[in-house]
Amino acid sequence: MMFKGLRITGLRSGPYVLGEPLDVFDGKVHLGRLHTVNASADGAELRLEDFRATDLRQLGSWRTARLIVVEVLSFFIERFPSISAIGIVLSADIESLESQKDGATRLASARAQMLQSVGVHDIHVTPRPHPRYSAHFVVSGVWLYNRDNADLLAGALQDERQAYGQFRAAAQPAAAAPRSVLGRLLQKDRRVPAAHK
Repeated sequence: MMFKGLRITGLRSGPYVLGEPLDVFDGKVHLGRLHTVNASADGAELRLEDFRATDLRQLGSWRTARLIVVEVLSFFIERFPSISAIGIVLSADIESLESQKDGATRLASARAQMLQSVGVHDIHVTPRPHPRYSAHFVVSGVWLYNRDNADLLAGALQDERQAYGQFRAAAQPAAAAPRSVLGRLLQKDRRVPAAHK
C-alpha cells in the first residue's frame, strides 16, 4: 500500500489554528511537536522552529526528518494561502548522525542542501552549543511563495513520501504468510511406526 503522508494536527489532535504549536503523526504514532509557529499580524509570514521528537529513536533516520520538514511546509502552504514567506530554523539533534565522527557538520550540510532543494534561500549555518555534542549547528533560511518554489516543494513532497514509504516498509518485519491446510498437515509431527519385532 502506498504511503499517503503524515498527519498534522493542532494540540490534542484537534484542528490546527495558525500560530499555535502543531503535532505530527505517522498514522497513530506521534512523531513530535513543532512548538514555535510565530505568525505576523496579517498572517503572511511565519517563523517555524523548535521541533521536538516524541522519541528521538524514531527520528534516527534522516529520511523521517526530511519528510517532516517537507510535510510541515506543504501543510502551511496548502491550508493558508495568505502565507507568502516562511522562515525555518532547524536545530533538533538527530543522535544517530550527530554522534558519528563529523556527524554534526554532515547533518548541517544535509539540512542546508535539503532546504535549498525546496526553494529556501538566504540559508545560514550557525554554531550553537549543545549539551551532548561538541559541534552542533542551527540551519535557517526563508521559503518564499512563488510558482517555482511551489513546484519544487510539490515534487519534493512526492519524492519524500515515496522514499519514506519504502523505508518504513523495509523496517517492518515481514508478516508470516498464512499457512494452507495442506501446509499445516505437512508440518505436523509424523511419527514413524516402530518396527515389528
